[in-house]
Amino acid sequence: MTRLLASSIAVLLLLAMQASQYAQAHGGVVEEEDLCVIKVNYLRGHFKIYQPLIDGHKEYCEDLPNATETVFVMEYLHDSLGEAAVDFRIIRDVTGKGRFARWEDVVEIDDLDAATILYREPTVDPDVLTVIHDFKEEGRFIGIVTANVDGDQKIYRAVFPFEVGYTGLGYWPFFIALLLAIQLQYFFMNGRLKRWREKRAAAVVAALLILCAPISDVVADEWVSTRGVYVVHFESSLEPIEINRIHSWTLRITSDDEPVTGASLAVSGGMTAHDHGMPTRPRVTAELGNGEYRLEGMRFHMGGDWEVFIEIKANGKTDTVVVALAL
Repeated sequence: MTRLLASSIAVLLLLAMQASQYAQAHGGVVEEEDLCVIKVNYLRGHFKIYQPLIDGHKEYCEDLPNATETVFVMEYLHDSLGEAAVDFRIIRDVTGKGRFARWEDVVEIDDLDAATILYREPTVDPDVLTVIHDFKEEGRFIGIVTANVDGDQKIYRAVFPFEVGYTGLGYWPFFIALLLAIQLQYFFMNGRLKRWREKRAAAVVAALLILCAPISDVVADEWVSTRGVYVVHFESSLEPIEINRIHSWTLRITSDDEPVTGASLAVSGGMTAHDHGMPTRPRVTAELGNGEYRLEGMRFHMGGDWEVFIEIKANGKTDTVVVALAL
């Protein structure tokens, strides 16, 4: 292993650690079994956000696409929350910490009232907390839910940073750049760069044929595994892929331009920016021959940047393909 490859892997591990820290610091709202759950210490509630004037009954967990009238709904899952005085505050993110903002950062704000755009006084709501706010501008904000339990004897909080007018790409540019660097290094190590030069003319011709073909005839993109062992093409039964619709993929796997048969595949995925996985558990249901496999149970339940991980085991070699989708 060369120094460059070792350095690249070290950086990838560092980014993975940062992503893990990001997941822990992203706040009190997580996704569990296709539901948004807010954690106020050990107390939990179903957390839903609506923008009814634009999206009707569409639900959001945290980040919101538009600056408009917004309804925050928290359905209590613990009786203690229904008996507690709960207040709700939204502030502009003046901490400079962005997604990593926590309560410790909030208490360091010199003038919390000046940063506050919404504050609902502590109120006892037996079952559901509902707050309506009309956002006038896009930007970064921090939501804070405070529960006074047992007559102020215990105070629990949930802090969740979020964006209005969210269009961020998260860590994708860093991961893509690093994966490209690792892939290029692999080409240098195993001589693929030389073979690529020899096939360059054929590749140019193939690219021209694709560009000149009707849109419906263009094949899916090519995805190379992390260590360059496998190449995956996929075609979706939905074209284009739609949100909240179960569908299947046909995967074609090759290695050194030869079809890969008898492979064992494990599929997972999620949204890095939102720190949650896929709402379904896709699995391969059939090997179709010539290196093709049917993958069923695919569903993406919200718009944004997704990544699908396909772990491939065949002929004693294991490698993972990361398919990036913007939906």
